[in-house]
Amino acid sequence: MNVKIEYNKKVYEINSNQGKSISIPMSFNSNNNPKFYDESNPIKEPYTSNDVTYDINKNASCNVPVVKFNVHCSGTHTETGAHIFKESQTIGELSNLNFIPSRLITIKPQKQSNENYHVTYDSRDQIITKESLIKSLEAYDDFLECVIIRTLPNSEDKLKHNYNKHNHPFLSNDAIYYLKEKTVKHIIIDTPSIDRSDDGGQLKNHKIFFSNNDNSMNKNTVTELAFIPNHCIDGRYFVCIGYPKFELDAVKNIIGQNIPSAKDQIKFKCTT
Repeated sequence: MNVKIEYNKKVYEINSNQGKSISIPMSFNSNNNPKFYDESNPIKEPYTSNDVTYDINKNASCNVPVVKFNVHCSGTHTETGAHIFKESQTIGELSNLNFIPSRLITIKPQKQSNENYHVTYDSRDQIITKESLIKSLEAYDDFLECVIIRTLPNSEDKLKHNYNKHNHPFLSNDAIYYLKEKTVKHIIIDTPSIDRSDDGGQLKNHKIFFSNNDNSMNKNTVTELAFIPNHCIDGRYFVCIGYPKFELDAVKNIIGQNIPSAKDQIKFKCTT
């Protein structure tokens, strides 16, 4: 389906059938999922009632699966300020996460940085710096409602990587402040957290991004553990974040992206 979107006084056309999912598929009863803190696998079991197991492979009339998984630690998920603040909207209370003007950037995290972070880090850490974001974003003032960060190296190992064995890249505090200065409302990243895996439970990057300058709560979102294939080129996208209306701080989601084209430009789509 062709969709026309008016944004920033221009009309863009996308083909919704040629979008690309950047969510990691969740495999149940399998070890083929990313792991962060919690190393248990997502579980799927058939519902049982009155001695009937609702599994068509066991001659039931239909499948009724019961699933259990850790939202934050086993795959792509989108979270709100409710992840860290008591008085904040749940993911189910958000709206209008469709066709978000977005920009995909690719960053090679640095081993050392003089930028601010709220706890001491060591030589094993990799930092996504404000300096690297400036190089990727400073020239642009549009398609910045959402920034999609793909880290290098980028391989399909991220689909089932165990992040407990190695420190994952995270953003400096300065980098988060810079994204807010650029009026970014949504961050999508292919790491398990925008904070260091162990920052003493402070999660300061989350607190910075989910609060306004007057300390009130905003409606920003952070999506972690995404996977952006290499054939998706850096640049402009319209992103749709699909999610169930759960009254939770975060949910497993489906993220789709389309590369837009102005009507007077050559069309290009990110496809498999």
